[in-house]
Amino acid sequence: MTTTTRNATVVKEKNTLHTVLLIASMFLGYTMIYIDKLSIGISLVPMSEELGITPSQKGMIMSAFFLGYAIMQVPVGFLNAKLGSKKILIFSVFALGLFAALFSFGTSVIYFMLIRFLSGAIAHSGYAQSASKEVQSSVPVSQRTFAQGILISSSGIASVLGPKLVSPAVQNLGYKQTYLILTIIAILISLILIAVIPNNKTAAVANTAKKAAEKVSLGKILANRTVWFLFICDLLVNSVMYGVINWTPSFLTSDKVGFSLIQQGNMTSFIGIFFLVGSLGGSYIIGKFFADKERDAITIFAIIGSIALFLAYQIPHGGAINMWPITLCLAIGDLCYSAGFVILMSLPLKRFKPAEFAPSYACVATGGILGGFIAPYLIGFLVEKTGSYASVFTFFLVTGLLFALAIRFVPKDYTPIDEEPAMTELEELSQQEL
Repeated sequence: MTTTTRNATVVKEKNTLHTVLLIASMFLGYTMIYIDKLSIGISLVPMSEELGITPSQKGMIMSAFFLGYAIMQVPVGFLNAKLGSKKILIFSVFALGLFAALFSFGTSVIYFMLIRFLSGAIAHSGYAQSASKEVQSSVPVSQRTFAQGILISSSGIASVLGPKLVSPAVQNLGYKQTYLILTIIAILISLILIAVIPNNKTAAVANTAKKAAEKVSLGKILANRTVWFLFICDLLVNSVMYGVINWTPSFLTSDKVGFSLIQQGNMTSFIGIFFLVGSLGGSYIIGKFFADKERDAITIFAIIGSIALFLAYQIPHGGAINMWPITLCLAIGDLCYSAGFVILMSLPLKRFKPAEFAPSYACVATGGILGGFIAPYLIGFLVEKTGSYASVFTFFLVTGLLFALAIRFVPKDYTPIDEEPAMTELEELSQQEL
């Protein structure tokens, strides 16, 4: 074996190790992000009884988070392009822990809204786009959909572990102590990110990226019609997903359905397994067998998922005999939507150039965040005005079918970017170290 061949082998092995550590550490951070998102829906069940919070006020608390998230998404995208994703990833998880601690001291609706707003604006707004930017800069195009699927599958892990851990903690310890525990976990994960995420940019690469970022204008990003089509799709899919995530605990524990908080936790944990299968399985199958047929797959998943969610409400409520049919319908809906969402969010990885990626992805993600802002408040309004969840599940059905239609407008043809880059940033760093 020649020296050149040995060096190439060493570079490949080091790059593989760096990539595995990178994905694993970001997976932990992503899991914490999703647990924080779903914990509010669980916590608001006893909080509403203890503090007299109405359904519309619950919706306002949930929506305040997404309002802050939406406002800061694009500014953080440009900041990401200038500062680098590692700093924002670490800061995001640490800030999440800080706001979780502050949330535990609240006693009023206004205070809860303010803390959730700040958590969305400061803690959550930069994590997803920073993680995706790391994937784009460190993983070959052919493997990016699966890598992105692994990260987003953390929501499935959170959906499995979160209810099993958060529901008993909230019921036995109270929401205040539960949020303090989440604070400690978030700080520990931020320390892991500091230790594990590699400084994968040399000075030359960082300087080049910074200069490229300075040339990207918001006007240029907004002139890209693909950004707008993906924006609309992300808004629609997240309107359903976050509506389900935030309101399922309240629906299952409502007087007309009648399950306990622990039963609800077991049901949503089981549903989370399907979400995990959808995010991992969907990304793998598409990346392996159906490349460039993403639009068709998303359409099918959206239609099946919307019908399954709608059927969940049609099943007679109450009693253990109806627990599994309701759970199964919600699980199928979650599986389809998780698969559709992962595939949707893999499209920017193939369509946006590296210099434009962070702000472009941020614009697309803003659509999803607006969906997360609108849906919880709208659902709270519908529940309070109608006194039932029938209109809520009709909303899921209509919005899901609109998503299936909207994805057809995303251009099928695109110019591939860096189809097989000669060297990722991690490989360049490893090569220079040799």
